Amino acid sequence: MIALTKLLCWLTVFSICWERGTCFLANPHRKSSHRTNGNWVPRASLVLWSSSQSGTDDGSTKDPTTRLPSVIIFDLDGCLWRPEMYELLYFSGGAGAPFTKSPDYDTDGTLLTTKGEPVRLLGQVRQVMQELYSNPKWKNTQVGISSRTDQPDWARELLQKFTIETTTTTNNDKGSYFAMEQVFQKGPIEIQSDSKVRHFERIAAQTGVPMSDILFFDNERGNCREVAKLGVVVGYAPDGVTQQIWDASLQAFPDASGKVVGIDIYSYDSLEGANLFYDGEDYKKTEW
Repeated sequence: MIALTKLLCWLTVFSICWERGTCFLANPHRKSSHRTNGNWVPRASLVLWSSSQSGTDDGSTKDPTTRLPSVIIFDLDGCLWRPEMYELLYFSGGAGAPFTKSPDYDTDGTLLTTKGEPVRLLGQVRQVMQELYSNPKWKNTQVGISSRTDQPDWARELLQKFTIETTTTTNNDKGSYFAMEQVFQKGPIEIQSDSKVRHFERIAAQTGVPMSDILFFDNERGNCREVAKLGVVVGYAPDGVTQQIWDASLQAFPDASGKVVGIDIYSYDSLEGANLFYDGEDYKKTEW
């Protein structure tokens, strides 16, 4: 009788969570821990957010081309590349710059530290940067940076030395290349040790763009939360900028002002988020 009562209680709890759009099912593709403001926390301690806050009752998604952000801001360490600069500084004996191209750079796109440790772009960062640089639909969008990296000079050098192909030809000849820093030439650059909130206050003042017209990507949960409070639409990218979080954030913009895609909307820890962010060939090809 006691066992039956417990079973009924669990079924009731599960039905309530399911009705609210959350789920306790573990995602087999997800790492067992997340990094939050420099601290590793168990997956079980993460808060599950309701995907019903996405504002679409019928589950449909809107055309991402309806309205584009006036400003797009990216974090650097752990969001565009890995390892992070503090990891090179403190755990690799201070080995960092000058960075050099690996012998197979044309195929693997890897830069090497002075001790030969690889630094790689994450997820679909190359494809996203290529789109922002080459697609004319982004000509009126400013692309910038908000980073609290421990080694700003190293980060700037990586931006200069990571190159991305602009075009390819049908006869397999190599197309032209651009340095990743060129994507950010016209946008606000905040590579400072103070808070992300201060970064965005200066970004808004510099660009004259309201917070609600800015899209931001960061791999740190705490940063995402703080910036979202300003009214910014935020994409949570714990595994770097993947095609999935890029597309989902554009679809959520601008209706998700003050919310975090991947936490408040399409939570990574919900069944809906797992299906969205971890299915498909793009995720399997993510570089770590």
